[in-house]
Amino acid sequence: MIKRIEHVGIMVSNMDESITFYETLLGFQLRVRVKNEEKEIAFLSHNGLPDFEIELLHDLQPTTSYSAYGLVNHVAFIVHDIEEIISYYKQKGIVFETEKPKYGINGRKTIRFRGLDGEILQLVEEKKEEFIQNK
Repeated sequence: MIKRIEHVGIMVSNMDESITFYETLLGFQLRVRVKNEEKEIAFLSHNGLPDFEIELLHDLQPTTSYSAYGLVNHVAFIVHDIEEIISYYKQKGIVFETEKPKYGINGRKTIRFRGLDGEILQLVEEKKEEFIQNK
């Protein structure tokens, strides 16, 4: 039985820039970075997400690439105040897909933007009841 998502792997074109992006904008911290002849891998963790990591992968040998075998559509992050985060990210130069958040099918505000390699990142506002329960 599945218990939780452990990590999401994202193919990147520049490892250094991608690590900086996820650290400075989303608050992740580099946990480990390894490299062999074929690829470089970095795992980033987040204090607010203790059981989840983002794995950044960079192919060093394009002929051995497995990046074309699958595609992650998007990664969504829960935030407490979506308007505050949007304002902060706009100051950092982030361009969102829509001018304002939309309401998702779950009734929560959502908005999407792109990471450095075109990966779709989504912010989802936490419901007030969830915020109170998780305090």
